[in-house]
Amino acid sequence: MNQSPQNFNFERCEDEPIHIPESVQSYGFLIAFSYDDLNISIISENCETIFAEGIVGKNFLDILSSDTNERAFLEETFDRVSKSKIRLPIKLILNKALLKEGEAKDYLAVVYDSGHHYVVELEPATEFRDAYSAEQFIKLYSMSIAPRFKEMTSLGEMAQEMVSTIKYLTNIDRVVLYKFNDDYSGKVIAEAKAEDMESYKDLYFPASDIPKQARELYKTNWVRLTPDTELPPARLVPSAEETGRDRLDLTRSLLRTFSPIHLQYIRNQGLRASFSISLVTDGELYGLISCHHREPCYIPQNVRLQCENLSQLFSWHLLAKEEEIAKRKKHITDKAVDAMLDRIGPANPISRVVKSGERAFLDALNSSGFVYYSQYETITLGATLPIELIKDIFSKASEEGGFPYTNDSLYDDYPEAREYGIAGIMIIPLFEKKQYFTAWFRKETHRVQKWIGAEDEKSEDAPKAERLKPRSAFTIHTRTIKGRSISFDKTDVDTANRLNRMFLVYALDVQERMHISIQELEKQDNYRNEFLATLAHELRNPLGPIMSGASILESVDDDKTRKRVTAIINRQAEYMSKLINDLMDVSRITRGKVKLEFERLSIQDVLSDSLEIVEQQVKAKKHDISVNFLAEDVTVYGDKARLSQIFSNIIHNATKYTKESGKIVVDIRKEGVMIVVSVKDNGMGIPEDRLKDVFNMFTQIEAHSTHTKGGLGIGLTLVSKLVALHHGEVSVKSDGVDQGSTFEVRLPISKTAYEQSDSKEVDSVIQSKSKVMFVDDNADLIDAYCLLAESMGVTALGITSPTEAVEEFKAFKPNCVFLDIGMPDIDGYELVKMLKVLPEADNVKFYSQSGWGSDKYVEDSKTAGFDEHFVKPLSKDTIRSVLS
Repeated sequence: MNQSPQNFNFERCEDEPIHIPESVQSYGFLIAFSYDDLNISIISENCETIFAEGIVGKNFLDILSSDTNERAFLEETFDRVSKSKIRLPIKLILNKALLKEGEAKDYLAVVYDSGHHYVVELEPATEFRDAYSAEQFIKLYSMSIAPRFKEMTSLGEMAQEMVSTIKYLTNIDRVVLYKFNDDYSGKVIAEAKAEDMESYKDLYFPASDIPKQARELYKTNWVRLTPDTELPPARLVPSAEETGRDRLDLTRSLLRTFSPIHLQYIRNQGLRASFSISLVTDGELYGLISCHHREPCYIPQNVRLQCENLSQLFSWHLLAKEEEIAKRKKHITDKAVDAMLDRIGPANPISRVVKSGERAFLDALNSSGFVYYSQYETITLGATLPIELIKDIFSKASEEGGFPYTNDSLYDDYPEAREYGIAGIMIIPLFEKKQYFTAWFRKETHRVQKWIGAEDEKSEDAPKAERLKPRSAFTIHTRTIKGRSISFDKTDVDTANRLNRMFLVYALDVQERMHISIQELEKQDNYRNEFLATLAHELRNPLGPIMSGASILESVDDDKTRKRVTAIINRQAEYMSKLINDLMDVSRITRGKVKLEFERLSIQDVLSDSLEIVEQQVKAKKHDISVNFLAEDVTVYGDKARLSQIFSNIIHNATKYTKESGKIVVDIRKEGVMIVVSVKDNGMGIPEDRLKDVFNMFTQIEAHSTHTKGGLGIGLTLVSKLVALHHGEVSVKSDGVDQGSTFEVRLPISKTAYEQSDSKEVDSVIQSKSKVMFVDDNADLIDAYCLLAESMGVTALGITSPTEAVEEFKAFKPNCVFLDIGMPDIDGYELVKMLKVLPEADNVKFYSQSGWGSDKYVEDSKTAGFDEHFVKPLSKDTIRSVLS
């Protein structure tokens, strides 16, 4: 007989106490007995159909066959179920003397602990498919089907194999696999069915179809059979009302009766039997395998328990495949992030990089728009909301502690979003206190969902009494969902977090560069203030004697005194003139207004002139100065006056910063096409942290020290600028304070060396690598690289547009090429492949450069076809090493 659902409160079915129904399905028998004496206290009323006399009050072991020699094992089993809180299978032989005539004595059973009793549920042992056993199907699955899962690329493929396996095992009409969403709504992702049944594939069902307490039972009890919705239940006796006992907890029961509401739900689909298998991972309900049959269908207990074993395999296989797919997606995302990071640099900011790959960037999260926001910069891609609205959403989410914040129905909370067609948003903070964040957007999408309802039901939100009312058939309805976007899920959050690494690094880099810039500005400001104070001091020093001398000249007629005063005024005026000339020189050189008169000169003559200029200062401090000339005279190509100025300034510097009776050594050596002059002293030295500032304007090491004896501290700035104009190099070394200093100047020996920076020793280099091509979208950097190359006598060509590089390469025919990796339109990896296939590329060396230099970038460059990878910026030594 059927239980009519008419008297049930359908709207409160989630509160129904389904785990204590006080009845079981009558295809099996329940016997409950006490922990202590094993005396039977509760049975299902259908036990009376197999036992000839009442068994309540008997010891459970006494109802078993006397032939049973496993009583000790049974007692151990009782102990195990109490400790483990799980259900265990056993086989029992009943005492034939207690059974009615013709009743079977062999039973399959399960034992569990209900909290106050041991419970045994028995089902008659039957045959199931004589040719095969359930164990063989599991073996078949594990040996032939499961190994192929690795080859499958989607969850759908894997799920299809699983439902096919269960259908073959049970021979049931239809088997579907539901996968749950985070909110416990779900969708049918696989189906195996009889040909004449309507398909449930892609069927949507709301979370309310499976109430919370039912989901909890599915997590504990993994297999549940309803062999016949019309099968009458068997009540538990004596009843709780009669005895005042607690209702028996049937959470782990195989036989527990279903809610009349659930039975009606099955009938509404035109079914008579159902069987469900839970898919549980990490203690959470991943999904359900649901089996539907149009006629009564009994599945023996041992087969159901084997399906329970299979469900564990299914659960972990699905989770593993999902993680594998997520890992694959993560790998693709990480590769894209690394590629973008590689392209980011001073000449290729992050905004340009992400915009150049906008479509791929947005596709990574199936989004229509993106915003990166910080105090210093805002980057927008695609369709987004106004930044002020996004900040309002961010602030509200921050107050409610909801990060990452996701919302797929923005119109409900922010109606103004409808104007932009943006219904979904995900916000992830980079620095929450500073309100730096990234935001992803999804447009409103109209989605069609299929779901089951009563014939006149129009909505999944209709009253459950309408949805579950009896009928002879069921209907699959469709509905269009509006005003919502596709939801952001955990995978989206994980992907966004990986992409955010790039923006976090960028934000930190911007902060650091701002901090360094501020420090440098503060340092330069201090240097400038110090320089101005020094300039004022140095100009006042000669003004004092000049003004005093002028007063004296007005009041004396003595020729001897007048000559003496005139000499003082002339000396001081010359000193002032030198200070002003030095300042003017720096200014003219900086503005490119200095013209040099180049000629071939003897380096010995140049140094002799320089020593004459500083002779008085050297003698005044009693220094021992020695010059180690080469055996043969060596030439230098340059402007005589300026070369003398270079070396006199360096020697003067050594004189000034070395205590009296110091040692100064000038060495000359030849290195290929360059002449190298070093000036070494044993003076006060230079602290390591100040070496990089020695040639900077406004810099004077220990400006107020008694060692300095005046001066503006711009002599070495002049030196570096004049050496550069001669296509040479100047450097300084010092082991630290009081360890002396060594300045080295490298200059070309001839006009040819000046133009080509080579001699007979490197003729082979000139012949094979005399043309260098640089491609980089930073114009200033290109100019600097070309100047460096030309200073070594190499013909250089700089290209700032990668799209023009191919034609320029053909015309210029370089011997080696430096390509920037991160360029818009065409990156270095793509460009090198385009160039290397050209006939003009024979014997050409290709070198990559970027702001990144990890092993990954070196490997990627080699894979792309580069001969070597360099980290920006290229130095003169790097270019020279390549050429030599």
